[in-house]
Amino acid sequence: MYFPHNMDFRGRAYPMPPTLNHLGNDLCRGLLHFDKAKPLGSRGWRWLKIHLANLHGYDKHSFVEREEYTMDNINEILDSVDNPLTGNRWWLKADSPWQCLAACYEVAAAFRSGKPEDFKSQLPIHQDGTCNGLQHYAALGGDLAGARAVNLANSGDRPADVYTGVADLVNKQIDEAAANGDEMAK
Repeated sequence: MYFPHNMDFRGRAYPMPPTLNHLGNDLCRGLLHFDKAKPLGSRGWRWLKIHLANLHGYDKHSFVEREEYTMDNINEILDSVDNPLTGNRWWLKADSPWQCLAACYEVAAAFRSGKPEDFKSQLPIHQDGTCNGLQHYAALGGDLAGARAVNLANSGDRPADVYTGVADLVNKQIDEAAANGDEMAK
């Protein structure tokens, strides 16, 4: 299956099919799988667990914590696969329930195989940029602080949030202005 794309004036490519595509809604993304399965390997197994945690809404934590979250919920994941409509329905509590259910099937199959790294997966693992335009500016300008703010450079064990960083700077300036008697800042 191929998705023809259009490109806008900024150079962004968008799929032309309006309903079923890889950038579509949760249900569309949950339905799509790659044609050819490939063994996960240790990195793929790690990213599959991180992906499932992200889909469930546990996406503001470190990658290690996300891996642990998936394994801590392995019984819920197995129940979601074995009894999707009559069980605990853990998958329905996810931010992206249909993609989460698809990931539950993949995690469960890999886990039950006994050798998750050898499991052949077909599930796309979504990777998203952080403020892609700012990523380009930070890279082009060699801006290390900007690169950390948009996750191009290591900023610790948790992903950076540029919006929170900007809000913190603004709040600091407002607090300073208020302390200096500025009525608008108060």
